Amino acid sequence: MVAMSRILRRSPVSIFSSLSGWKLFLAATTLLLLTRSFKLQTSSDNLSVFRSFTKESATIDLNKVCPSSANKINASNDHLPYPKIMELEEIYSILKYWYEFKCAKVNATHTGENPASCNFHSIGQHLLHHAIELKETLLTVQVGAMDGISNDPMFEMYGGRKQDHVGVQSFKDLRNWLPVMIEPVPTNFEALIETYTEKIAKTKNLGCAVPINAAVSYDSSEETCPFCHTNTSESAPKVCTDLPDWKKFQIGTLDCGYSKHYHKENFDLCIVQDPLPCSSITNLLAERFLSSENIGMVQIDIEGYEYILLEGFMKELPDHLLPPVIHFERKVMVAQDEIYPLQEGKKRLKIAEDLMKSKGYALHHEGEDLLAIRVSGFRASFDNVMS
Repeated sequence: MVAMSRILRRSPVSIFSSLSGWKLFLAATTLLLLTRSFKLQTSSDNLSVFRSFTKESATIDLNKVCPSSANKINASNDHLPYPKIMELEEIYSILKYWYEFKCAKVNATHTGENPASCNFHSIGQHLLHHAIELKETLLTVQVGAMDGISNDPMFEMYGGRKQDHVGVQSFKDLRNWLPVMIEPVPTNFEALIETYTEKIAKTKNLGCAVPINAAVSYDSSEETCPFCHTNTSESAPKVCTDLPDWKKFQIGTLDCGYSKHYHKENFDLCIVQDPLPCSSITNLLAERFLSSENIGMVQIDIEGYEYILLEGFMKELPDHLLPPVIHFERKVMVAQDEIYPLQEGKKRLKIAEDLMKSKGYALHHEGEDLLAIRVSGFRASFDNVMS
């Protein structure tokens, strides 16, 4: 609130005169939020300017969440993220103005083609910029993190060096980001740790990450799940070692029936069925002393299993705690619907789309992926201010 008061004492001209790109958007968003909040303020309630911003933020125990002994990533730096996690009300307030500013050309009642500015990279970078300004931490969850770099939108968003989507160079300091990366395949998981250690923590000051070597499952009766992935050992048959890298390292799934259908006569030769630890997203986070109540963004790439994970995840959390932004792959679900159809003519992608819409998300195409923005949360966030 002290920082907000300082902003209000400055004139709009002085605030905007030297700003451009994301900083201009950041300042504009902040002033719009403050203007709306003060319109709601009564003369007898000077302390409730914007309750969603002034209430105590969610906090984490950094000694438990980020022990340096947990992995090489956390041992790479001597600084930690801020213990305050950005709350959903804050995120929704920012997201509302970003959505109106970036995605207005798309009808939010149906899936449509995106304008160039309405994309996962853009909102992810705006949210992290706000976390930096607020001295808070943005919590994200990635399911199917693989090696942390190959076709990885999270790496492109925060770890890459190319020009980003808001007009400034990529982040030099990622202290305000707390990534949870879930990857079941052991060889991929080892590569993931290496990527985050060498390419992110050491070069961009990421203070903490939470890598989890497990699969996400919503079958409460199982503590381990059969996970089908390609045999990459030195003793694997030549027909398996000759497979392209994307087949060897990216085609892993809990749907072993689809894997058998996909690999046909090579299934028994090339596919390993490993029992891996598995649990729900909420339980996996709780085991690492994290709450699922303030997840800012979720990224999912699990080879056609997205619709099943989303069904379980949407049931696991009450609607008002659902993540504001979910980005997931659609390409493999479409392919599976063609070559390995579900019973009764159901379509995997249609199941996922209908579910997301029923939970208040607007869906936007991003080529092989879908960007889901929970626009119904805008109203809920505004209602919290009124209460």
